[in-house]
Amino acid sequence: MSLTTTLPSAPARLPGVPFAFAGGYGPHCGGVHALVRENGGRVWARLAAPLEGSPTWLHLAEGGRRLHALFEDSHELASFAVDPDDGALTLMSRVATGGTLPVHLAFDDNAGRAREAWIAHYGDGSVRRAVVESDGALRAPDRSIAPRPGAEPHAHMVRRHPRWPLMLATDLGHDLLRVWRVDEGGEMPIELEGLSLPPGSGPRHVVFHPRDAGQLYLLNEAANALDWLGLDEAGRLTHRLRLSSLPAGFEGLSYASDLLVTPDGRRLFALNRLHDAIAVFDLAADGRPSWRGEVWAQGSYPRSATLSPDGHELWVSLQRSHQLCVFRLDGEALPRFDGHFIAMPGAACVVFR
Repeated sequence: MSLTTTLPSAPARLPGVPFAFAGGYGPHCGGVHALVRENGGRVWARLAAPLEGSPTWLHLAEGGRRLHALFEDSHELASFAVDPDDGALTLMSRVATGGTLPVHLAFDDNAGRAREAWIAHYGDGSVRRAVVESDGALRAPDRSIAPRPGAEPHAHMVRRHPRWPLMLATDLGHDLLRVWRVDEGGEMPIELEGLSLPPGSGPRHVVFHPRDAGQLYLLNEAANALDWLGLDEAGRLTHRLRLSSLPAGFEGLSYASDLLVTPDGRRLFALNRLHDAIAVFDLAADGRPSWRGEVWAQGSYPRSATLSPDGHELWVSLQRSHQLCVFRLDGEALPRFDGHFIAMPGAACVVFR
C-alpha cells in the first residue's frame, strides 16, 4: 500500500521562472534565492532579493502572492510582493520584530484571509504578533507574549491549530510546550497549562496529524526524541509515547532539527544534525509512531525539509554543505536520493509556489 499521497499539482513553471524560494544563513546567503529550472531540467538557485542578513524562515501567503521572511541575525521581518507571472520579488516592508533571533512564524490561515502572524523568538523566548496590512505586508509586531520566568527561554516554533482556536509554541529552554486559547476580537491569547517535558528534552518543532486534530508530534532537539501527544479542544495536552530519533546503539553528539508529516498521515520524517540523517517513522491507523529506518542526508547539518507540491519529493536544506538535496518518496520504501545537488549558500529553508 502506498504511503505517498498525490497532492494537486502546482501550476507548470516555464524554464527560468521560479518554482520555489530558498533562504539561508549569512554571510554566504546574501538574501532570498529563487529556484529555477533550465531547459535541460537542471535546477539552480539564483539571488532574487539581495539583502544583508540571514533569511532563515520563509512563508508564502495569499495564494503565493506574498512572501514573508524572518531575518534571524538582524531580528527583522520582511514582506515581498511576488509577481504571479515571472516570480519577481519586490520588497514591500522590512521591520524590526521587537525580539531577538526570530526563527518561526505562524499565520491564522484558517480564519479566511490571514489577519495576523505570530513570531517565535529563540533569543529572548518571546512570541510576538504582527498584523497583516491591507496590501498583504506584515507590520512591526504590536503585541508580545513574555516567556515563562525561570530558566533561559528559547521559543523555537509557534503554530496555530488547524481547526480549534488554539496556538502552541515550543520553549526549548524551559522544556515546555506552551498552549494558548486565541479568541476572536483581537484580544490577547489566554495561556493554558501547557505540557512540561523531561529535563534536557529541548522541544523544537511540532506538527499536527493531518487527519486527526487531537494528535500531534513533537521533535526534541537536545534529547533527539520524538513525542506522540494528545490534545483536546480545551487545550489539554497528554503525553502518549517517546521514541528516539536516532538508530539503536548510536553514540555521539546529535541535534534533531525539523519534523514533517505526510499529507496522508502515515509517515513522519525527522532530521538529525551532526548525525546528518533523515529518520523515518511509520504512523499506524491510530496515529502511533514506530521507527522505520533512516537514510543519510547526503551532506552536513540538515536544518529543514520540505515536501514538494505533488508529495513525491523531499527537499532537504543542508546548511553547512551549502546545498539542497532531493529525495524521492516511492511507496513504502525509505526516501531515495535522486542524485540532484543544488548549490544554495547557507541553506536553511525552501518554500514552493
